[in-house]
Amino acid sequence: MATEIGTSATVAHSFETRENVESFWERMVVEHRLQGNLTISGFFARTAKRLPLKRALVYKHHVYTYRELFQAVAGVALHLQKNLNVKSGNKVAMLLENSDLYNIWYLAVLATGAVAVPLNCKLTPREIEFMLVDSSASMLLSEKSFHDILLELAPDVRGRLNVVMVARNDQPEPSLWDVEQANVPIEAPAAIYYTSGTTGKPKGVVHTHRSLIAGALQGALAWEYPQEWVVNLATTPLFHIANHTVFLPTLGTGGTLVVDTFKTDHIFELIQKHKVTNFFAVPSMLLLMTQSAERSRYDLGSVVRVAFGAAPMPVNKLQAVQEMFPNAALVHGMGQTECSGTTVTLPSTKAFEKAGSVGINISGTEIRIVDNTGQELPANAVGELVTRGPNVMSHYLDRPEATSETLCDGWLHTGDLGFRDDEGYVYLVDRKKDMIIRGGENIYSTEVEQVLYMLPEVASAAVVGMPSDLFGEEVLACLVKKNDARELTLAEVQAHCAKHLAKFKQPVALRYIAAMPQTATGKTQKAELKAMLIREFAKGAVNA
Repeated sequence: MATEIGTSATVAHSFETRENVESFWERMVVEHRLQGNLTISGFFARTAKRLPLKRALVYKHHVYTYRELFQAVAGVALHLQKNLNVKSGNKVAMLLENSDLYNIWYLAVLATGAVAVPLNCKLTPREIEFMLVDSSASMLLSEKSFHDILLELAPDVRGRLNVVMVARNDQPEPSLWDVEQANVPIEAPAAIYYTSGTTGKPKGVVHTHRSLIAGALQGALAWEYPQEWVVNLATTPLFHIANHTVFLPTLGTGGTLVVDTFKTDHIFELIQKHKVTNFFAVPSMLLLMTQSAERSRYDLGSVVRVAFGAAPMPVNKLQAVQEMFPNAALVHGMGQTECSGTTVTLPSTKAFEKAGSVGINISGTEIRIVDNTGQELPANAVGELVTRGPNVMSHYLDRPEATSETLCDGWLHTGDLGFRDDEGYVYLVDRKKDMIIRGGENIYSTEVEQVLYMLPEVASAAVVGMPSDLFGEEVLACLVKKNDARELTLAEVQAHCAKHLAKFKQPVALRYIAAMPQTATGKTQKAELKAMLIREFAKGAVNA
């Protein structure tokens, strides 16, 4: 039976106890033999030796035991090495939708010692090109559904790539090769995940096998699913770092991972069919589910944990989620790509008591709230959230200055502003960087602004987040037109942006003003602009 929500626990739950950095990692190294040569694929493959016949992965009617799953991974790994000449250190980009094949090929790439570069399936050819060139990818794994996207890649980019189409009817034969025995140091680079930066150029976050293994060990504890009986549902994109903190760790604990793609009504069917016990969603997904008339048709009683993060959850909507899953405990959290996906989580026993908080540090990490000089602040004082732990990235790819700015004396500066209450629970109040979070997708204003500046009619552009009941935030564009130029319509601006940006990054509202509010040094005052635009939007003065 799930822990009762909404009442104060008299005895601390195990999930409320968070081990410190040094003792956690020292214990993990001994207990899990984390040293020498070991990939994260090999780490997960150990479960196949312990639970060979247990159900590991499910996608539609494709079901794998642990033995079958890692024999499939081994088969693909050998195919990559022997037939496709993939070598340790090679960069292998992946443009694949959610399926069983995504995780099989992803783990196979890592098992070879190559470095995976997962690509967001929603990006435009222009955005994909940048990541392929920046990462020096020599191979791109894709599939038939992206045929038109691949044709739009620049010829010089396409010409440098070995494009391999992943197809279900052409999978390599399973192999008995022991994935755990790969000759790859645990400290070697494993994956590069791209995250947008304040300059508008995405940065490649380099994770090692060590940091991803640490993140997996921490993730199962932080999101409260360390048991073998867990049936974990993954419907958010697997190309996201969340795969490493809320989904893949299932394979380390011995649970069952069910993979699919999110559709509001379909998720109820999946829960009932597979007797799902745990699943993760961004708040906008949960809000859509609470509004669905179909939910009453399905038995959702198997769910004992609902995890959510990547965007704020409206506190007043929490009860509706609880009513939809009456047997479930609710776990909120947040993190970023640079720390394997999770920084803090709010224990389910505190879901209502501390509603609005993003939680406390996960096991094996330490957090602080600091001022601009790096000095730790007292309770209730607002500053930047910083963290350290074995799950933190190695560096930003080929960006030493950005790395040194973000990683200072072992501490990761998250760019999030907040405070800790008297009990140590973190509350976020703003973001230091100009990031917009739309339904769990990160959008940096400068990236959108650069595209708006391509328009010859635009003299000045600024982008801010606009409140949205469904997605948390939407993109609002503010423009100053050039003298004698006409005002473009919202539809015209969107059509232009569609050529350069993924749909979720495109403005949904537009406002023209005479001049941007600026500081004495000429910087746009985003806070003042945002407040003005939101007031005008409420009055209907913004074109949306």
